[in-house]
Amino acid sequence: MKTRWIFKLFNAAAIALILVSVFVLLSVVLTPAGQVPQVLGYSVFRVMTGSMEPEIREDSLLVVQKTPPEDIVPGDVISFFSPDPMLEGAVNTHRVVRIEKENGRTQFITKGDANVIEDTYPTDASALVGRVVFKSYGLGKAVSLLSNPLVFGIIILLPLLVILLMNLYRAVR
Repeated sequence: MKTRWIFKLFNAAAIALILVSVFVLLSVVLTPAGQVPQVLGYSVFRVMTGSMEPEIREDSLLVVQKTPPEDIVPGDVISFFSPDPMLEGAVNTHRVVRIEKENGRTQFITKGDANVIEDTYPTDASALVGRVVFKSYGLGKAVSLLSNPLVFGIIILLPLLVILLMNLYRAVR
């Protein structure tokens, strides 16, 4: 009786994992070039540098909510497509120092908390991804760990293989 319950639990976990994986894969694959994958107006990023330390540590996981530019205020931490040629349009996350209007266009002047000077290039409102609404160092470390193919295989694929073999055994028996 107990093994039947364990089989059901493993099957439910495997199905949930597969459905979540397919959903994430589809949202990434179907996102047009030059945009970030979003689900219900939220995007997820992992911090790759220490420019926002100590508030946001390197390897932290960020949840960014799509936000209209007019709702951004100085002090907000935002993610945006960087206008810096060295970053080649990569998504960057920094704090808004001030907001300027130039020729009717809104521009955000940003700075990493750990940086001494403001970012060289102002960010146009059209490059805004959104405002950071959640951060977690622990979840970021977990995602970093799972992105290692060896760890992914051991933690995700191996249990799925065990579930498959258990189901095959039950079907044959």
